[in-house]
Amino acid sequence: MVFTFLDTVSLVSTSVLSNPDELVSDPTFAMRLILIGLMVGIAIGLSGLGGAPLLLPSLVLIGIPPQIVIGADLAFIFGTKLFASILHGKERNINWKALVFLLIPVVPVMLFASWVWTGIKENYGSDILDTVILLLLGTILIGISLYMIKNNVLKKDNLNVISEHSTPRKFTRGEKTTFLGASSIISFITQITVTGAGAMTLPLLIKKCHCPPKHVAGTSVLFGVAISAVGTILHYNMGNVPFLLVLFLLIGSIPGVFLGVKVTSKISPRKLIATFSIIILIAAIFLLNRGFGII
Repeated sequence: MVFTFLDTVSLVSTSVLSNPDELVSDPTFAMRLILIGLMVGIAIGLSGLGGAPLLLPSLVLIGIPPQIVIGADLAFIFGTKLFASILHGKERNINWKALVFLLIPVVPVMLFASWVWTGIKENYGSDILDTVILLLLGTILIGISLYMIKNNVLKKDNLNVISEHSTPRKFTRGEKTTFLGASSIISFITQITVTGAGAMTLPLLIKKCHCPPKHVAGTSVLFGVAISAVGTILHYNMGNVPFLLVLFLLIGSIPGVFLGVKVTSKISPRKLIATFSIIILIAAIFLLNRGFGII
């Protein structure tokens, strides 16, 4: 899997995209985007990971500007998680009490993040903004990879498993404050770097929600849909969402997800997580190097 993913990235690295609309007149580039979407979709289906940690470095590597990458990835996440959230909703896998407190700060915080984004670009230029994005991305991806290794590879047992039949309970004032504060941080980081929302939301819900795993998953997915929808709208208003690019990625990712789900039962989850952790760590180092290179 490692070599397949790296071979795909190497294949597309020969093309540099200066204008996302160029893909309309470049069938070869469009096919390469579909291949990236396929590899990311397989990874999502195999491991349940969000696509951002693998998709972001791939798009940067083929020459797409970081600012466009963020908008494209937000739209991609919205497209991939929307269907999953509908399924979770039908299965009643959502803790609406927790979700409400997670959603309260999303719009104002992401508007503030957009203001910060625009301020950096207007006052310091696109190069500095690209550097900020790449360095933040690299740092967050390192944190995600180390977290994955610690909690999914080194940990032997899953503790504090909540019964599937437990009922939602009222949250304390402290827990409500934690949801509001954590959501504010996640919303700001997502608007600037798009990645890390799932990795930060899941542990929060596991520790504070006290609900069955399926409710944790459903609540996290629907929160991801909401936050990516707001982010996509804001980035679209800044001209950073190339919908055709996203379309080609989704075309590849949909069959990739189904393929990954079919194969997942035949592969050790622990080995999968370890493999993707290493890939994400390598991608993080690449992004940090690219960020320092712009400086």
